Amino acid sequence: MESKESHFFPLQNFACEGLRKAKIGIYAGKGASHSWLWFVDLFQKKEFLNLSFLDEELIRQKDYLKALDVLIVSGGDTFAVAEALKKDGAYQIQSFVENGGIYIGSCAGAYLPMNSSKEPLNLFNFVNVKITNLAKLLPETLRQSYKSFVLYGCDYLFHPVREAVNLKVANNLYDNDVIEFNAPLYGGPGMTYDHPEHIVAYYDDFTNKTSFLVNRETAEHTLIRKAAVIRVPYNKGCFYLMGPHLEHPDYKDANDFLTNVLLGELSEALRKAPQHHLSNPKKVSNLQVVSGQAASKIIRNMKSELSNSRIAASGLEFVSVSWLIGKKVYAPDKIRVFLESMWKRIKLLEKIEKLVARPGMLSFIVGNMGYLSTDLRQIKNAVDQNIESLDLAVCMFERLQKVSINFFDVVFKSLRESQL
Repeated sequence: MESKESHFFPLQNFACEGLRKAKIGIYAGKGASHSWLWFVDLFQKKEFLNLSFLDEELIRQKDYLKALDVLIVSGGDTFAVAEALKKDGAYQIQSFVENGGIYIGSCAGAYLPMNSSKEPLNLFNFVNVKITNLAKLLPETLRQSYKSFVLYGCDYLFHPVREAVNLKVANNLYDNDVIEFNAPLYGGPGMTYDHPEHIVAYYDDFTNKTSFLVNRETAEHTLIRKAAVIRVPYNKGCFYLMGPHLEHPDYKDANDFLTNVLLGELSEALRKAPQHHLSNPKKVSNLQVVSGQAASKIIRNMKSELSNSRIAASGLEFVSVSWLIGKKVYAPDKIRVFLESMWKRIKLLEKIEKLVARPGMLSFIVGNMGYLSTDLRQIKNAVDQNIESLDLAVCMFERLQKVSINFFDVVFKSLRESQL
């Protein structure tokens, strides 16, 4: 249940390197958009390398989350995430936080644990936070834009602006110092909460990069001086709810603030339980380790298949097509986001010269990378012939998700092994 303690941390450089060995799980399963990749970029840059990448089955698995210190749920389709996680996933998340886990939800991940009467969201009624961008009547200027709203029962969950907004940290947190930074908003909530002492940051203003999807007056009423980031204590752990994407790689100040908040939480957890496992990561047994020429060959095959997929995906970006999957619209440019994120890690694997993976996973990745380029070519052919491509797109995105999860699992297992 929600706790009423107030608990924040000053901005500082935490010296304990052990904190960066905390085990962080990133949800990348059904319903997740590409934005979880921004957390990957952030954590790699900030040297949090003990990452695991979770699909819905792992979260539903009994006690799997017990090994984590932090659970990340980023943007996407909240309904699809809730439907994939089901009752078992909801229970595992609740148990994880109750027993000291740190949940960080960004955009869709922020909506997920809020109280709701709608199925399947009502399985995740953990925090009594209200959203300000819910309306009975849709603002007139939104009616033609698919990025501007989602039907929520008989109501509309609408998005008043996109792109950069200015956030101001709550005055009572850091000795009344004025701390502000920009972060992008892509459908995340404005929030109100009955415990203002738990509000970390407010929406303070718009910027010259803000794109208005409603008139400015409506946007101001919906967002300005409403909560953008909230920390909800929950038994021994806490939920962080973030409307904007503080993890976005183009927003350094937001990245630094989020990193500092996380380090503060981990420092406090370690202070309360010095025996906590986060400072003592262990090598995992039953892993396949490939080095030398065998590793080089696998990496070359990955590189070749990724190159083919990049070429096939680039052809889709010049055609007018998108797919409504669940409640979210997917466009071809998002495919390249995944592919480029993997592509830029190939050089990293080449430098490490050693691959560490769960048994059978390296062949799975290479094989499915090959199928992925075939999927993309089939979609392009269907579009060119004016044939419905939704089923092909659903299959391709599912494969892309599985390939990405397992590829990044190999990357970070290999990175950790090289440093132990």
